[in-house]
Amino acid sequence: MQTSLTRQDLDALTLRWEQWEAEATTTSRRIVRARLHLLFLLFRFGGLRLGEALELDAKAAVNVVTSMVHVPGASKRDVLLPMGCMRHMRRILSLPEAEEMGVEFLRFDQGFVRRKFYEVARPLGFDSALVGPRALRYARGLELLELHVPFSLVQKFLGQEKSSQIAAFLDFAGGRARTLIKGEASGNESRDCRNSMLGTVSAIEVGMRSVRVEVTSFSDIRLVALCSHKEFSSMDLHLNQVVTAFIDPDQIAVAPESHAGGFSNRLCGPVEELHREQVETFLGISLSDGTKLYSHQETAVLDRMRLYEGKNVWAFFPARAVKLSVR
Repeated sequence: MQTSLTRQDLDALTLRWEQWEAEATTTSRRIVRARLHLLFLLFRFGGLRLGEALELDAKAAVNVVTSMVHVPGASKRDVLLPMGCMRHMRRILSLPEAEEMGVEFLRFDQGFVRRKFYEVARPLGFDSALVGPRALRYARGLELLELHVPFSLVQKFLGQEKSSQIAAFLDFAGGRARTLIKGEASGNESRDCRNSMLGTVSAIEVGMRSVRVEVTSFSDIRLVALCSHKEFSSMDLHLNQVVTAFIDPDQIAVAPESHAGGFSNRLCGPVEELHREQVETFLGISLSDGTKLYSHQETAVLDRMRLYEGKNVWAFFPARAVKLSVR
């Protein structure tokens, strides 16, 4: 089952909106359709929320020269629109009604907007779940990720600051955004990407020599990383920012039970993979969310633990074993 519109689908829907507006048979209907078309362009290309768009004073907020839209409110931001949509925006915003109505120009009942969006898309055969304002907003975010825009910028573009907002986007379309972000990280990192977790920065503590960063994965696994001030500044880390945490498999210690050792990170799970060689053993531990944590261990040490597949073990590793990436 299709979970989101492809770029080709979005292009077809964009053309359908242009046709639908042009098909208006009366002046009053033409104005209403132009206003709704403008809303579509703000969702499709600007990634605005429905509430943000309905409250927007479009005439004042849209700079038709620079193609920038100033979005006020709790997630205040400036959004750059592609030149391709500006021809229609300029035309619609040049209507006398846009000047006369001011902030009321985009005011509609939310239910009415959704019904019209489903109605316009119906001839294309798209499921209604794929063509509403929220789906179009998220589809724009996916489109930007597919164009290799860093997720930190996509996050700012969509005005996502809370962990719940970020998680909702990452879960959209069967987790398509997660796949794109991990794929981007895999293409840009030389370290073992199998030991990677996606999460948000949940705490930051700045010291004289290093910065302690706490990351909470989207399945509530907590990791602590230690980075230099240079690394911290180059990544421009801040609370609720989405990052990928990489755990060095060579710095993970394992034990059959928890202990009060000097490690910042402790995770527990059953042994799922155990590939034993004469000197080194490759160990795979299944974590609570289904993620696998891989570790390289000395075979002689593991033999004394009498590990076997299915046995629960604890994995310990220092904060310096966790490296962060914002790509």
